[in-house]
Amino acid sequence: MPKKMRITINIEDENGEAIITKTAEREVPYIEEIENQGFRAAFHDLETAVLESRKEASDKAVSEYLEIISKKN
Repeated sequence: MPKKMRITINIEDENGEAIITKTAEREVPYIEEIENQGFRAAFHDLETAVLESRKEASDKAVSEYLEIISKKN
């Protein structure tokens, strides 16, 4: 049974208060999948999940941050 990985990006103000919090979630292989798929295939799935979720969370955070900045000007 796959497990869930969650990547969260926070952009905070000078007081440490979160201005933006964006999260992306993906399933990642667990022991059974690693045994069934083999290490290389399971590692590829894990690596893909990490890269895709990081990109999704960072794209959303940057987009919202730029929106906030553009409204202030």
